[in-house]
Amino acid sequence: MTKAKWLLVLLCVMNLGLAAMHLSGYFFLFLKPTGYLIPLVINIIVLFFINKKLWVGLGLVVGIPALFIHGLMILFMEYDYTKIDSPYDSQSLMIEYRDVTLGETTYFYNFYKTRFGVIGKLLENQSVEFMVRGPEYPVEEGAEAALGAHNPTWISKDIVRFNSWKGAKDVYLASSSSAVSTKEIDNFILKAKSNSDGETITINGMDFITQYDKKAGQRWIDVLSDGDEAPIPRQQCSRIVRNEERGYYMLEECTHQWEYELYPLTNRQ
Repeated sequence: MTKAKWLLVLLCVMNLGLAAMHLSGYFFLFLKPTGYLIPLVINIIVLFFINKKLWVGLGLVVGIPALFIHGLMILFMEYDYTKIDSPYDSQSLMIEYRDVTLGETTYFYNFYKTRFGVIGKLLENQSVEFMVRGPEYPVEEGAEAALGAHNPTWISKDIVRFNSWKGAKDVYLASSSSAVSTKEIDNFILKAKSNSDGETITINGMDFITQYDKKAGQRWIDVLSDGDEAPIPRQQCSRIVRNEERGYYMLEECTHQWEYELYPLTNRQ
């Protein structure tokens, strides 16, 4: 094949690869700040090299307006990025964020999991959006402070908790660690109170099993974690309760510690 045909083949492979990645939720993270501006410029340059006469006219008619419109879209969205590294050295979390102020300030966050910081996978259905009003919040500190991105808590290697201005927000990097609903937790609490034995629920990658000793007339909850690497170690606790003041389900009267913050009350309904 001629040099021009090789360039055309490579261009098609690049475009098809980017399209396939986009459709499956994967992105080159270094392209996120400029969108597809760089690939678009590469297309125009390569096609111009292949056929100058045809692509000079087409570039003026299509390429320049496309670059202009794309640039305006990027300018309007104004996304910024920051990366949160995992203490487990397994993967990182890339945060895409922006804010809009019209009397009140609205914050928008998207999350991407990445292992080497080059390619990221969009965490679908986990975007966060909230609005704050008036002088009650220090909005001048920015969107990262609003989310609590400077001091995240890694609940496990696949769960990150942000203490935002609007309460705790949990982000799940693996589908196996997906959130339970507050309804499921409430049902589990009712079953534990009714002395049901052997009821199980998984929260933040940990298993909770109700136990009841008929002879002693006592009930408790066994806390089990895979490999005992979870923030709440393997032990026994008396109960799980809703704490409206703190905004969490609390695990109380445990073997190693009196109480633990278990799960946000408003994370998922």
